[in-house]
Amino acid sequence: MRPHKLGLRRLYRNLDRILLLFFIVFMMMEFAWIPFTSWAAESLLKQTGYEFLSYNNAVSVFSANWLVTTQFVILFLVNLLVAYSQIGIIFMGVRNLLDEEERTHFGFLKATFRDSWVMLLRARPSKVLFIVCYMGILFPFMRQILKIYYLNKLLIPDFIVTYLENQYYLGIAISIFVLILFLIAVRLMFAVPKIFLEKIPVRKAIQFSLDKTRKRLLHYSWHLSWIIFKSLFIYAFSILMLIFLQHYADTQSNMISLGIGIFNFILMKLAYYFMLSYFLIKFLSFLTDKALADYPQKKGSPWLRGFVLLISCLVFAAEGLIYLHFPLQTIPKTISHRGVSDGNGVQNTVESLEKTALLKPDYVEMDVQETKDGQFVMMHDTTLKNLAGIDKRPQELTLAELTALDIYENGYRTKISSFDTYLKRANQLGQRLLIEIKTSKLDSSDMMDRFLKKYAATIKIYGHQMQSLDYHVIDKVLDYDKDIQVFFILPYNTIFPRTQASGYTMEYSTLDDNFVNKIWQSDKYLYAWTINTEDATAKSFRLGVDGIITDDVSYIQNSIKELKDNPKYATLLENKAKDLLNFPGN
Repeated sequence: MRPHKLGLRRLYRNLDRILLLFFIVFMMMEFAWIPFTSWAAESLLKQTGYEFLSYNNAVSVFSANWLVTTQFVILFLVNLLVAYSQIGIIFMGVRNLLDEEERTHFGFLKATFRDSWVMLLRARPSKVLFIVCYMGILFPFMRQILKIYYLNKLLIPDFIVTYLENQYYLGIAISIFVLILFLIAVRLMFAVPKIFLEKIPVRKAIQFSLDKTRKRLLHYSWHLSWIIFKSLFIYAFSILMLIFLQHYADTQSNMISLGIGIFNFILMKLAYYFMLSYFLIKFLSFLTDKALADYPQKKGSPWLRGFVLLISCLVFAAEGLIYLHFPLQTIPKTISHRGVSDGNGVQNTVESLEKTALLKPDYVEMDVQETKDGQFVMMHDTTLKNLAGIDKRPQELTLAELTALDIYENGYRTKISSFDTYLKRANQLGQRLLIEIKTSKLDSSDMMDRFLKKYAATIKIYGHQMQSLDYHVIDKVLDYDKDIQVFFILPYNTIFPRTQASGYTMEYSTLDDNFVNKIWQSDKYLYAWTINTEDATAKSFRLGVDGIITDDVSYIQNSIKELKDNPKYATLLENKAKDLLNFPGN
């Protein structure tokens, strides 16, 4: 089997149908299903008596009420079925472009949703599970470009990815694992149309695909890779031309550059859907051995196509205006991560605080733990191994023993700082702190009571803030003094928390518009961590976070100033182009 040639003229004549289908599917998801399922999950969580779901209370939440847990399971299974349906509707739509029957726009939509209903009636748990696993794990390129919301939440947070990238041998092992998953995806890809389009069980569909690819694995792997490459090349080439044009436009007046930026934004969205159409048609054509027909144009067809494209362009123009003209409705606070900036010292030490304070960040984020003798020391890690080379916990040594230790990082050597010394120096410098309380099973039972009794007044007077991964800390602070701002740290975006915290500190890569919209509605603040790259910065700006926690204060400050005073629309368009692909980290 060889891939059929796909002329651009034939693809253009069907672009309006693809746009129409995707608009309907995306609108149903974004404005109906996602809000509903989010509300349902929050309602169920409320019935358990818990205000949030995180890694440290998941077992308690799901064991609190078995009836509610059963409803959670049902909601989860329904979401899998919805993801299956979303993929199926798109496949059915593309299939209807490949058959030999010419249809009007209404006829195309009617046939697509009729066939999708039949597909749903034929759905079985095994079919849903196969498609979800195939798109979500074996061939994630599909669920990324198709923007399958709940499958795209299956991602590894960026801070874990960064850690894995720094582990050389582990990185090689992961690369090999990804290659193996791709080869498995190739072996099973011919089962996908069988499951969607034919009334056969999964076992037979899988066996059909295995038989078909048994002796031609490399051949099919090459062709699938070539289809992906050509699709991305079409998109990348279009984007490069638009970015090149925008770089020139940015040298003109702001009104001209904004106008051309909106025009380029429209072309970028059309290029994305053109690429998406090309890939889907080529992929399904390759799997089913059917080509896109070149029908003669009927009278009135160009006008209807033009109307659909015009409406699409108007929607894209409005989206582009919002994206380009209002990127900083909220100027985010700049927050130094662990009190350092661009490796200017050892984390959580007075020496690095003094250097970082010269950069005038809005806050310096730092970490506090209890010592063996009930005092408080500056330390992030659970052990001293990384900084001091000692396999001991801070809670196993006294404050005097800890502050006598030498620690090393970024080419610097110094002593561990006590929290008293750090806080006093920050107050002298006029530097506000974001104080993270690290808890441990070794902590004394009254640790937070003693901490607040000793430091709360000073924290309030100097305008410092607090945060913690442990919600018990949040409760303690708010019970003691509701005027102290305290943030709850969430490493992953799951069910939206309805807590009394002043705001949330979120790992940026799992953030999405749905979470941010709820933040605004609940009148909470949102800090994003840890923002060090251009993509991460652009995403934070776009989402309108209230604070950016970073390892490079100067970089973030310059990015904010540039975007506010001299916006480079070429950079914004480049970031949006990456974001449209929905790859991890964007």
